[in-house]
Amino acid sequence: MQSSQRTLSEWRNRVAAEYRSAAVTAQAVHWMIQAGLPEHLVRVGLRIVADELDHATLSHDCLVALGGTDGAIPLEVSSMAAPVAPEGVLASLVDTIGSSFCLGETFAVPLFAAMRQHSTHPAARPVLDRVLQDEAAHRAFGWDTLDVLLELDGPGVRGRIEERLPVWLDAFARSYAMWSEAPPLEPAERAAGLLDGADYAAIHDRALAEDIGPRFARRGIAMPGADA
Repeated sequence: MQSSQRTLSEWRNRVAAEYRSAAVTAQAVHWMIQAGLPEHLVRVGLRIVADELDHATLSHDCLVALGGTDGAIPLEVSSMAAPVAPEGVLASLVDTIGSSFCLGETFAVPLFAAMRQHSTHPAARPVLDRVLQDEAAHRAFGWDTLDVLLELDGPGVRGRIEERLPVWLDAFARSYAMWSEAPPLEPAERAAGLLDGADYAAIHDRALAEDIGPRFARRGIAMPGADA
């Protein structure tokens, strides 16, 4: 049975997103080496690059199994690397860890858990099993790296993250909100690992309130709208 265009589009997007994550993490690891961060964290970062490449390959295999074409997925190269911030490598690393890991990977854990919960398709379920298995470690890497950065320059790191959090959070909120306008899923789409728009919104709000916000607060970092 041919999968819906929405299903194929979603899995194409996942292939591209996983490649982007691999590239972003590789750049972060490069900056970690330049900044002299602990070797054990650098090695975790390298393992995450390998994980993300595996996720991309598995997602592409799933796309083909669902009826997609076995061809190259267009990638937005400009989104796969960031220029070094004018303030230097350490500032660039703070930005990537804050946005891509403390936010992105932390949102990803409940997101993929929900996808996996409803997925029954034999091509999709093993991919979601593997991704979910890895995402918790990726989330931990982000917060562990933030802790090291705070040890290096607590006031500077806190100030930089607090200054940028409104923009980062707005971008994630817009990304999750765009799904709310999509038509309800068909059973086959849900079985292939897709989520309804209301699910995206609920996962976003719950992760922010119950996980991300408290993690920042424990590190003395104020969320927008919260008391310093």
